[in-house]
Amino acid sequence: MKTNPVKRWELERYLLGELPSKRMDEIKKLLEADSELRKELAFLTRSNEEILKQYPTEAVVPQIKAKFETGRESRPRQPVLLKRLVYAAPVFAAALIVLFIVFQNPGGRTVPDIEGLEGTRIKGTEKINKTKSYILVHRKVDDTVELLESGDKATAGDLLQIAYVSVGAPYGVIFSIDGRGVVTLHYPESKDKDPVLDQNERTFLSTSYELDDAPDFERFFFITSKSKINVQAILDSAEVLAKQTQTVAKADLDLSDSFGQYSLLIKKGGSQ
Repeated sequence: MKTNPVKRWELERYLLGELPSKRMDEIKKLLEADSELRKELAFLTRSNEEILKQYPTEAVVPQIKAKFETGRESRPRQPVLLKRLVYAAPVFAAALIVLFIVFQNPGGRTVPDIEGLEGTRIKGTEKINKTKSYILVHRKVDDTVELLESGDKATAGDLLQIAYVSVGAPYGVIFSIDGRGVVTLHYPESKDKDPVLDQNERTFLSTSYELDDAPDFERFFFITSKSKINVQAILDSAEVLAKQTQTVAKADLDLSDSFGQYSLLIKKGGSQ
């Protein structure tokens, strides 16, 4: 029996250009040599296109926002099956975050502004400071959302939602490095997108992040700048740091003083 060398979630992220550059190149070569893998990629591409046709962002977002902001929706909320939202097409991401504000989705993985979810209690919001730039990581536990602090522990399978507060820095990049030295880009959606930030208010990313079984830690970085950022250059610097196994959990990226650097370390499992 043939074993697929590329997992479904990797193909989905390949479509968005969100994988580390080395893995992107590996999958590209595998696609050239494997017709079945190309068929699966084509299926995912068509699937995303069908979602966009069914829920065009320009139509869905204003309607749902209006319902939420005016509080006119009084009917019982129904679950919405959108299980593959974490890696849906980028143009659909804006609609996804609003959909999850309006609807409960026990089967999905994208988490919006969690203060807007009915029946959800959030711990730690009083700690949020909107006068400086930094990164926030939330974890959903049953009917509670926790605001994690650097050094807190988490386990594989935990669903995390990343947010940021940016003050005076219009551009930024968010990524993480795990205990295996893998760099994952979280914002922008791909390295070719403009890394423009919202200002002052807490801003949630349009996708959530499920921790895998990488050992020891997951460290989230928020790099900001007053001038436009070369996302690939930041990722290259992250790859260099990721290889420094003795210091990766605490050292900064080798960047000029014109960049702001903020990070939050999540320890994995029983690591100390």
